Amino acid sequence: MLMLEFHRLRDEFNSDLRLLFLTAGLAAMGMGITDLLTNLYLLRAGFGERTVGTLVALNATMMAVGALPLGVLVDRHSRRTALWLGLAMAGTGTAAMAIAPVLPVLYAAAILGGLSGALLTVAMPAYIAGHTEPRGRAWAFTVIAMVHLLSMTLGQVGGGLLPGLLGGGTRAYRLALLLGSALVLTAAVRRLDLRDAPGPARSQLRPVTARAVLRAPILHSAGSNLLLGIGAGLFIPFFNVLYRVRYDLEPAQIGWIFAVQNLLMVVAVMVAPMLSERKGTVNTITGAWVVSVAFLFVLAWAPDPRWFTAGFWVRGTLMFAIGPLLDSFRQNLMHEGERATASSIIGMTWFAGWAVGSVTGGDLLARGLYSAPFLIASLFYLVSAGWFFAVFRRTHAATEVRPEFTVAVRSASIDGPAQP
Repeated sequence: MLMLEFHRLRDEFNSDLRLLFLTAGLAAMGMGITDLLTNLYLLRAGFGERTVGTLVALNATMMAVGALPLGVLVDRHSRRTALWLGLAMAGTGTAAMAIAPVLPVLYAAAILGGLSGALLTVAMPAYIAGHTEPRGRAWAFTVIAMVHLLSMTLGQVGGGLLPGLLGGGTRAYRLALLLGSALVLTAAVRRLDLRDAPGPARSQLRPVTARAVLRAPILHSAGSNLLLGIGAGLFIPFFNVLYRVRYDLEPAQIGWIFAVQNLLMVVAVMVAPMLSERKGTVNTITGAWVVSVAFLFVLAWAPDPRWFTAGFWVRGTLMFAIGPLLDSFRQNLMHEGERATASSIIGMTWFAGWAVGSVTGGDLLARGLYSAPFLIASLFYLVSAGWFFAVFRRTHAATEVRPEFTVAVRSASIDGPAQP
């Protein structure tokens, strides 16, 4: 049934959307390489876990600071410009980091990457919505998410193999990162051909007001998201580092592990809507959220990489599966005129939490405390899940996510970064 509906609607995707899908795949392939290898390259270049954590925190801080003002600018000017500029900034920052791994350049690249992430985060959903009708919108989000996942998988597998194929050593990592950056920059150039959809005049735009901030559902969503971001930041940026430092795995092995998780996520996002329809959205979200905490303990005390990988796969898949459900649930809590502002506020709290968590996580790993980030994160996850359930468990059925909408996924879990 889902495939029949997709075939019926795909002809409604205009040339701009098809180009967007193509460039998203190309960029995701490049980012699969760079996301896998950047931290490993920094370790090779003589930097420690504490430096990695600081760079991740700086990146997230810039995303938090930039999300709201950039969202307003994108709405008032050009979403198409934001989409190509975001990729151009991301590719340039990674290339600079690869060519000159010195602290001033690394800090500048982290700042550039954070602003890039903020631009892409606010522009992508708005651009897709502007080029689709409500009937086909969910499928457009589904297509771009699946393209992103599969392309990211190819990039991670290739990224794991490249250092060995290029002769090993720091130079091989540098060349692999430059290849990933080249793919991202190529996608940015292709996005110059995108066209903005017709939009409202500036005079029709709703100004940012305190009303969107002060409504209870938005505040509760932002508060629970802040705690979730702190917990996620403690360990998610460091999985490749942990595999390398704690278990001495090679990049090729790490790449395959990451790739398998992406394939599991493809299945998970198709199953979650059916479970939500039977058990209710809030129950499904909270249940998966809490169950994932059990696998944080597996990650904390894993005696060998097999147990660690099992925990990595299951925990990540659970959180990815409920990401689109939570996004959709939150959108249904918002009024039409405040969605961009409220979404930016909720996103800002997550990035702020991620920044705090990543600094702490990097420091703990530098001290050799490999279990501590997972144990501390479990407390933040449980409190965040409890807060969400306590506030929203009796939310009116009107906020339940429709099955045809939950297929519209992003390529990130609720505790992971967003897509290009």
